[in-house]
Amino acid sequence: MLKGKTMIVYLPLKPEMAKLNNLPVKLPILAEDLPLAIDRDKIDLEVILRGLKAQYLNEPDDYYGSYLQFYCYEAFKKALGDNELERALGFLEDAAKISRDYRYHFYLGLYYKQTGNYQLCEIELKRSVEMNPDFYVGLYEIGRLLQSNGDYEEAANYFLQSIEKSGGNFSLPFLGIVDVFISSGEYGQAMEIMNRIPRSFPLYPEILLRKGVSLNELQRFGEAEKVFDECIAIENRWQCFYNRSFSRSRQGKLWDSLEDLRRAYKISGEIDVLYEEAIAEKNLGLLDEALEHCEEYYFHTGDDKALFLLVKILDMLGRYEEALKYLEKGDYSELKNTILFHRDLEKGKAISGLVFDNPISQAAYLSTLASISKGTISREAGGLVKRGRLDIEALINHLLKFDISGMRQRVTSFQRGTIPKSARIVSLKEVGIYVSVLKTLLDFPSPSDLLSYSMAFLISGLGTTTAAFRILLHILRWRRSGMAFNLELFLDEYLEEIRDLDFQLGLRIARLLEEGPIDIDTIGESGIEDLEGFVLSLLSALEKGTIDQLDTNDENLKEYLKLLI
Repeated sequence: MLKGKTMIVYLPLKPEMAKLNNLPVKLPILAEDLPLAIDRDKIDLEVILRGLKAQYLNEPDDYYGSYLQFYCYEAFKKALGDNELERALGFLEDAAKISRDYRYHFYLGLYYKQTGNYQLCEIELKRSVEMNPDFYVGLYEIGRLLQSNGDYEEAANYFLQSIEKSGGNFSLPFLGIVDVFISSGEYGQAMEIMNRIPRSFPLYPEILLRKGVSLNELQRFGEAEKVFDECIAIENRWQCFYNRSFSRSRQGKLWDSLEDLRRAYKISGEIDVLYEEAIAEKNLGLLDEALEHCEEYYFHTGDDKALFLLVKILDMLGRYEEALKYLEKGDYSELKNTILFHRDLEKGKAISGLVFDNPISQAAYLSTLASISKGTISREAGGLVKRGRLDIEALINHLLKFDISGMRQRVTSFQRGTIPKSARIVSLKEVGIYVSVLKTLLDFPSPSDLLSYSMAFLISGLGTTTAAFRILLHILRWRRSGMAFNLELFLDEYLEEIRDLDFQLGLRIARLLEEGPIDIDTIGESGIEDLEGFVLSLLSALEKGTIDQLDTNDENLKEYLKLLI
């Protein structure tokens, strides 16, 4: 009986259960809590605490005091994990009433870390390891704190001490060492360490995740993808799907990349994944899905980058008024003018007096105004535009008119509502079909943008194709703007977009600046055999001023080249 009212009973525990849960073999329980403890595989933390507190208040001794202190710390960790800071501090002070040992200062340090007081956090953590120099968990936490502050060298020192004090049996500081090298951009050093860690390492999936990320940073995307494959085979982690998506997108595997993002979001529910998913869907021309996911992301975050993507998607969908509503608040004059320009252009007119900071946009706008005044702007779109939007069904029907092996089968799959599992390389004849359709949509900027994404997905599915189609569109717009072509300026504007769709193609194009464009005689001798060769030759001829000498066997491509002279 405690204070004449509280009855304590002693619940006998099996020795193995008591040892496993760090409990006394005779566990004090308040009488009213007994129904909550009998025949239970696990006794609630609150029940244990109430019983131990009552016992210690009744008969303070070191035996029950040590158990009470341990469970005060357990309750502290749980409350801290739930971000119940005031409650957590209360449990910590309960533990301090018994004694202020090294654990008290350690947990107080974690409390300060959670509240953002990193200076006091470091003081308490260091006091903890001063009191117990062999406390390897404390050494590890100091390392983490120093790493977050950018003090990588000192962080590595504490991680090494933690490994030494634990005899190599504590896994987390090994990850800490790797993270230090990754955080400081020394991916090669991180790879050297990770390559020596055996599969038997307890946290091997964590090593694989970091290895894949490092390989991505080293631009070794194929190797990174294989590492993430291995990690996923062990553990279905959303971070592996998310990072493998990046590896795949940089290799031009756009559909596979999107599927990884969808898996990552399904597992995690992480809102940031939705933004990446919206970009991936936009790059495949899946605008309705992209709009849904981008709107959801923007609703939750209000992030400006999502606003720009959202307006771009609505623009391609021909939903100009909705796009303008999003731009009512804030200074988005360039974007707003673009939407106004496209909206009126669909009606065959344009507002005068619009100003664009981007010189290409300004030149294109002025050129279009001149065409409208001369009556030379085309309103024909070959039946491919409906209510301001590219009609995908009409595009599919148009593509099915061509009996090209591989292309017909792939487009037919889409017509039947099935997305093909494999992608294919397009022929120059198919590129010619693309530019012939593009020609009919030249005075329809929004449908032209969607065409470059949608047709590439319909006939190919490779990022290389999408990147090339985007380049051909950008070149034609540049030429129509009346601006002289300059490869350096062109790449300043579009290289990042190209690399996002196919990194290797982006590298090869960038080399044209470093090594110089291909000479027209060299192009003539080697010939143009594929899409990549056509793009590289086209950019080289434009840069060297020899576009009038560039030739191809495809009639549609010939007509396209004439537009650039």
